[in-house]
Amino acid sequence: MATMNQPVALPRVPTEPRSTLRRTLGLFSTHKLELAAFFMLTVLSAALSLIPVFLIERIVNVITPDETGNVGDTGTLFVLVAAAVGIYVASGLLDVARAYVTQAVGQSIVFDLRRHLYGHLLRQSVRFHMSSATGAVIARVTEDVNQVELVLTATLAEFFKAIVTMGIAIALMFMLDWRLALLSVIVLVLWIYPTERVGRSQRELRRRFQAETGDMSTHIEETMSVSGAIVVRSFGRQPYEAARFDRSNEAMRQIAISRAMGARWIVMGTELFGYLAVLLVFTAGGAAVLSGNVELGTVVALAVLMQKTLTPFGLITRVNTQLVASMALFERVFNYLDLHVDVDDPVHARPIAKREVAVRFDRVTFAYPDTDEAALEDVSFEVPAGKMAALVGPSGAGKTTVTYMLQRFYDPTAGSITLNGVDLRDATLEDVADSVGAVLQDSFLFLDTLAENIRYGRLDATDEEVMDAARIAGLGSVIDELPEGLQTVVGARGYRLSGGQKQRVAIARAVLKNAPVLILDEATASLDSRLEREIQEATARLAVGRTTLVVAHRLSTVQAADLILVFEHGRIVERGRHEELLALGGLYATLHREQFASGAQSPALASGGG
Repeated sequence: MATMNQPVALPRVPTEPRSTLRRTLGLFSTHKLELAAFFMLTVLSAALSLIPVFLIERIVNVITPDETGNVGDTGTLFVLVAAAVGIYVASGLLDVARAYVTQAVGQSIVFDLRRHLYGHLLRQSVRFHMSSATGAVIARVTEDVNQVELVLTATLAEFFKAIVTMGIAIALMFMLDWRLALLSVIVLVLWIYPTERVGRSQRELRRRFQAETGDMSTHIEETMSVSGAIVVRSFGRQPYEAARFDRSNEAMRQIAISRAMGARWIVMGTELFGYLAVLLVFTAGGAAVLSGNVELGTVVALAVLMQKTLTPFGLITRVNTQLVASMALFERVFNYLDLHVDVDDPVHARPIAKREVAVRFDRVTFAYPDTDEAALEDVSFEVPAGKMAALVGPSGAGKTTVTYMLQRFYDPTAGSITLNGVDLRDATLEDVADSVGAVLQDSFLFLDTLAENIRYGRLDATDEEVMDAARIAGLGSVIDELPEGLQTVVGARGYRLSGGQKQRVAIARAVLKNAPVLILDEATASLDSRLEREIQEATARLAVGRTTLVVAHRLSTVQAADLILVFEHGRIVERGRHEELLALGGLYATLHREQFASGAQSPALASGGG
């Protein structure tokens, strides 16, 4: 029998580097005006930073004696220097403005991307969350998007500025002397191939590093959670978990060293290449000066421009390596954004009437993804408004799957599920959630106050309504004993509360939600008789006037149900009231006899699995 917890491989969307780059650049499509401003500021800043080169040429020529031995005057020298300083200051101010535009656009894109990614993951079905490692999901929403922020706000901006600066510098070099400029360009082109190869290597290392980071986050999240830490400690597995962490940590260390050394080789090569290129300009230019074909100022200006070209060129090679490596990062984020939403809102939704809601399963068949055997097969039943149906049967028979289907965690493979005649697939997810409340076995509590955990049932509930719901659920005495009452922080997953108290919080949430259909997945088997009786009384009060489905693990709790459905291997094998099923002498009678003959709960019924 397939189970809910069977791992399911997440689909990976095949992505080519060019399509990923196009999609990344597409993130800027809603910021065209800002991009125009960024382009103008970049061009003006780069141009102004290079114009002083012509002033430097004039300065050199002013202080260099001519054929007669005469030099220029100091007044001209000071004017040229002052003009160069003023232009550099103006270029710097424009660069500050460019940085502001870059941050504004980049942060806006990252804000939208993070919101879109988190919202998209919230829309994923239960299947996704049951098959995904929590740490990997956290890593993509936080660490990966933070890295995207660096790429968008720094890497891409600097890459573009470097290209503009280098383009203007090369154009100015050709204006000064096309022969020396052509020689410089040929030298630059020779450096492109090795940097491209390093970039591809860095991309693969980046992908491996991010994958290892996700695995480490999952391991930390599991072993450092309250439940995980207790299991580790109870089995004495601290050395084992520490060894697992060390292996992952060592892998990250090795990858980080490889990435750093690859980048370092690029830096070293670029610096060495720059020195050689400038020496080449001085050598060729010096020969031209000695032959009388070029002025000394022109050679100095060309050398400065060559240096101005090499600086952005070195930045381009490094940033290009980072950009190529970052494509693996964008692929990971886009891969999650491209995940298909299995269960989504219909295009044209029908409302569900919220008064006196009847539940109907009509020949429902369902198989969990990537499994061959059906979890439910041809299941049909109807629960009239205000009535109670109990789901009984051995573990893995399909009971909990029915509750998942009723909450539209999954859609049927065949058949339909309706509330007051409205197919759940024709209603919005919000409408379904408003119509169906649940008190499940695992009463998850957030790391927040008791009041906020109860208020999760209805976010606009007042403090008085929260307190009333808590008292109806039997939490009055618990609240009186807590140091800060309703404002007491319950701890991670509610560890400061007992199992019975967490169940009461779940009941209080359902009271506030006040949904017309109620699912009760009993979780009293591990509680003592007094707590079991008190929680059963609280759930009984909650069920009054509601259409209720009870997943029963103790048959004594469902004898008064209007309808008992007996499940086995995903099918309903018996149905009726308690006395009718006992008289039938089938599976229900057998389970009842085994449970009460031992005076305890039957192992077949003890599990909460459905």
